[in-house]
Amino acid sequence: MDNALISSDAGDPTVDYERFRILARITHDAVWDWNPVTDQIWWSDGLFSLFGYKSKDWKPGAAEWRERIHPDDRQRVISSVDTAVRECRSSWTSEYRFRKADGTYAYIHDRGQLVVQHDRVVRMVGAMHDVTAQVTALARQQQADQLKFIIDSALTAMALYAIVRDPATGELVDMRYELINHMAERMTGRSAAELVGKTMRTAFPGIDKTGIWPRYKHLAETGETMRYHNHYTANGYDIWYEVQGVRHGDWIVLSFLDITELKNTQLKLEALNQELFRSNENLQQFAYVASHDLQEPLRKIQSFGDLLKSSGLPAEGPAADYLDRMQSAARRMSVLIRDLLAYSRITTQRDTFCPVPLDDVLQNTLTTLDMLVLESNAVIEADPLPVVQGDATQLEQLMLNLLTNALKFSKPGQAPHIQIRVTALSASELPSTVRPTKAAPRYVRIDVIDNGIGFAQKDSSLIFNVFQRLHARSQYGGTGIGLAVVDKVVRNHGGAVIATSEPEVGATFSVYLPAND
Repeated sequence: MDNALISSDAGDPTVDYERFRILARITHDAVWDWNPVTDQIWWSDGLFSLFGYKSKDWKPGAAEWRERIHPDDRQRVISSVDTAVRECRSSWTSEYRFRKADGTYAYIHDRGQLVVQHDRVVRMVGAMHDVTAQVTALARQQQADQLKFIIDSALTAMALYAIVRDPATGELVDMRYELINHMAERMTGRSAAELVGKTMRTAFPGIDKTGIWPRYKHLAETGETMRYHNHYTANGYDIWYEVQGVRHGDWIVLSFLDITELKNTQLKLEALNQELFRSNENLQQFAYVASHDLQEPLRKIQSFGDLLKSSGLPAEGPAADYLDRMQSAARRMSVLIRDLLAYSRITTQRDTFCPVPLDDVLQNTLTTLDMLVLESNAVIEADPLPVVQGDATQLEQLMLNLLTNALKFSKPGQAPHIQIRVTALSASELPSTVRPTKAAPRYVRIDVIDNGIGFAQKDSSLIFNVFQRLHARSQYGGTGIGLAVVDKVVRNHGGAVIATSEPEVGATFSVYLPAND
């Protein structure tokens, strides 16, 4: 020790500093003696043995000690020392990180006693105790406790196994429970004390009967990550779970997620789907009956009505009027059955969807309506239409019903003028009232705009209902199914349709369909 660093100004006759320093050499702590007036400080050999410094390289003064305090702790510690000296406290203590000679940091518990004379601190003596081991052990314990908390809080059952091999052959024969979490206890109904130390095949012999063991053995032998669903019905259990497994050396971690409720729901849905499938088959049979057996009596009514007219029945009078009404009702019934069939045949199957050019759809529709367009002197203008994913037959029904609706509800004495406009837009640009049945990044909006009689906007949510009519049948014919077909086709294609209108101003039907990416 460099004696030049030892202060000769004891200053306090109640303290035997020489005896203090002799005793300080016995302890392993870094004992110190500091004069805050002169900033001279004496260190015991413990400073150098603890932290790896050499006494000849240690500069005098407290600055050497301050510089080695961790930067994140330095100001706090120095301020606490200054406060203790300024307030003439009797003792001081602090914990901080201190840099060792090799550049690493030790955790220090430092404490000192202050000697006060004439309201001024003239001496501080104390010791730095290395508590790195305790702090590290505490930190590790805290990490272990945190990890255990995380594992035990998991909704997935987890277990750690040790691979068990036959001592004679080295063959993998079992896996031994080493650790399980709370969820594993709940799922198995067994405590950790009951399972830890036992082997899997001993605790659950059913794994051999259900064929599960070969999967675990394959994981243990190959290290290939495992994931599968299993239905375990042995040993009094009836549960579905998803298994995931990984191997690290001779350790295996398996996690089990209870999906019993999910599977039961899935099975119920499958049963409902089967029931729906049977219901659809019955509907198809009904459609066949409707298209043949129901139409046949109507055709006979119309045929016999024609025969009655040609049999000499007077062209005027009550009988002729009754006959006309009967045939008119039969025709309306025939149209209604036909439209209902068209509506029922629109399915939600998308596996047959393919790119459909809507320009072709429009041309086919105009060919179908050519006589009606010609008779009404209608003008139809259309932008170039896009290609969309869909069913061509359904999309033709969509276009046919939209154009028929625009032609039907034209103003008396005024030629229909129909415009078909196309706009591309992103999902974020969709109006808040538009809710497509399929999410897509981009959509196309097809507006069918007419100059017809229009309708009150409050009725816009009603017109897409089956059999909904806003006008008397005597004014405008039809079954009230056409726009319901439009709505169903659009929904089948993942889109949405809305209508805007004012009476005597015309109507706009806006169809939103996912863009063909």
